[in-house]
Amino acid sequence: MNYLADTVALVRHLEKHPAIGRRARQIFQEADSGEHRIYISGMSLMEILYLADARKTTLDIHGVIDTIKRSNNYLIYPVNAPIVLAAAEIDDIRELHDRIIAGTAKHLRLSILTSDKILSQSKHVLTIWS
Repeated sequence: MNYLADTVALVRHLEKHPAIGRRARQIFQEADSGEHRIYISGMSLMEILYLADARKTTLDIHGVIDTIKRSNNYLIYPVNAPIVLAAAEIDDIRELHDRIIAGTAKHLRLSILTSDKILSQSKHVLTIWS
């Protein structure tokens, strides 16, 4: 199956952080062993860059991109016009970063691996965590 990882879920997975939902952890582990494909929005890469610059993560954006590029099961999906148009249809998420990630999931018709309550409450996307 295919999924979209939000930024926090991806960061927690890559840092091996214990605060990750059981089902989300299982999906990431299965993706690491070739069973699923995880899409990553270009917006998440921008957020990781911001978090690294603010020293809120130990991840390095170059290392994250290299890790993704070396994997057949992780794919970066760009923020492009169709994503922005899908995000424009989402009327229950105001924060731009979350809206772009939700727009990516909507455009690709994927569930989002996330603990974000706002994304989880949106009528436009499906989410997986616990």
